[in-house]
Amino acid sequence: MTLYFYEIGTDQPVLTVENAQSYTADSVTAADGTVYAPLAEGYELSGKADCSETLRADYRAAYPAQETRLEELEELVAALMFGGEGE
Repeated sequence: MTLYFYEIGTDQPVLTVENAQSYTADSVTAADGTVYAPLAEGYELSGKADCSETLRADYRAAYPAQETRLEELEELVAALMFGGEGE
């Protein structure tokens, strides 16, 4: 697959990774083993040349960081135990 790395708010890639094997929210691995990491904040990945996809954001939503998951769990426990946060 070909991935395009672009600054959020633009439609022009600053880097094109051809033959990308995989990606996460923080890295791209090419088929030849080259790893592009860490990826800069304020930039996004797209599988389309027009930079219309947000693959990093989609990845974060599908695979939240452990810290995010713990925060969500704490909020849920507080809601269950105390009926929600302070009103």
